[in-house]
Amino acid sequence: MRGSLNSYAHYIAICYPAVDWGPIAIAIGLTSITALLMSGISLDVAARTIFSGIDSFTLMAIPFFIFAGDLMLAGGMSKRLINMAKKWVGWTTGGLPIAGVLSSMFFAALSGSSPATVAAIGGIMIPSLREANYTARFSVGLMCAAGSLGIIIPPSITLLVYGVIAEVSISRLFIAGIIPGLLIGVVLILVSYIIAKKEGHQPDERPSWREVWSATAKAFWGLIMPIIVLGGIYFGIFTPTEAAAVAIVYSMFISLFVYRELSIKDLMQSAKRSVVVAAMVMFVIANAKIFSWYLTFERIPTQVATFVMEYATTPFLVLISITILLLIVGMFMDPSAAVLILVPLFLPIVMEIGIDPVHFGIIMIVNLAIGMLTPPFGLNLFVASGISKLPLTDVTKGTVPFILVLILTLLVITFVPQLSMFLPSLVF
Repeated sequence: MRGSLNSYAHYIAICYPAVDWGPIAIAIGLTSITALLMSGISLDVAARTIFSGIDSFTLMAIPFFIFAGDLMLAGGMSKRLINMAKKWVGWTTGGLPIAGVLSSMFFAALSGSSPATVAAIGGIMIPSLREANYTARFSVGLMCAAGSLGIIIPPSITLLVYGVIAEVSISRLFIAGIIPGLLIGVVLILVSYIIAKKEGHQPDERPSWREVWSATAKAFWGLIMPIIVLGGIYFGIFTPTEAAAVAIVYSMFISLFVYRELSIKDLMQSAKRSVVVAAMVMFVIANAKIFSWYLTFERIPTQVATFVMEYATTPFLVLISITILLLIVGMFMDPSAAVLILVPLFLPIVMEIGIDPVHFGIIMIVNLAIGMLTPPFGLNLFVASGISKLPLTDVTKGTVPFILVLILTLLVITFVPQLSMFLPSLVF
């Protein structure tokens, strides 16, 4: 447990100061208020917009999922998932890095956060990969890339924010992220296998069926949580917000009474951390709401859409233009903040050319997930650097091959909408 808590401490200490949430929120808010004053609009609008912007039942899921993710990390679920993945595939060529990717996929389906996934899984896997003679750059690069699945595989906090801003069904968004998330995971597994094969890494000894079963049984409670949470959402048993509350109760019960690795003191510390993180996220959302309101008032999204449509005359050119811009924005801005600012600009454009808002949401989130691996402010880079003690330059170099592969996968997801829309078309 203590290792997990230390990993989370790195996550809190490194990741959020690196993003500068406070300055981002204040900059957005002051810019918007200044624009309102220059336009002769009463500041009452700002007050009402801030309040209404966070007075949302759906947005309550954000602090709930943050708290649930912290509890699962502190309660020992991550190390059990890693051990299970090692037993499943550790005996194959490239088995250890493949286990790291699988563990990240499992934890992404629990936490909804990329930095938390890098901290929880990378904190254990990066030293293990180094001990197995994988290079430091490969180790941190792979875990950074695998951690990006945290905001793609549901439940995703960033997808939830997109759904609120775009007024799209959260349930449809969540189920639309499953196939793209799995595709990215499979691509990372293939890359891991190819690199391990090329460098001549030898697999571990094959475990017995008893060992595989034992590791799987110990991880069972973590494995069924996504089934409970996502299954409840998809089958209409509860809303995403209620699902987040269920996730808290479930993870608290398992951590306290089944795994017994979470003390009451740890529970209080987890709650405190979650309140701080949730407050920062909600502060950004509240200020971004003013910005979105002003953009709409001045008809800026319409003007941008008209300008883009004059030069990007086909859906292909529109999507390529937006993809390039999102990849650039992702280098400098946190995904949730980027969603809040850019969705009001881009959504009218993509809807004009007939792209489903759900599909566009997946495109946008995958773009911004890649941005978490790119300097100068790629969030996952800071977390991995803090965990591995490697300079940020080495971590960045380690992610380059994975960024290139992820961009190719992004293009497939962008121009093959069936990957995102197939499951929603079956369920809804």
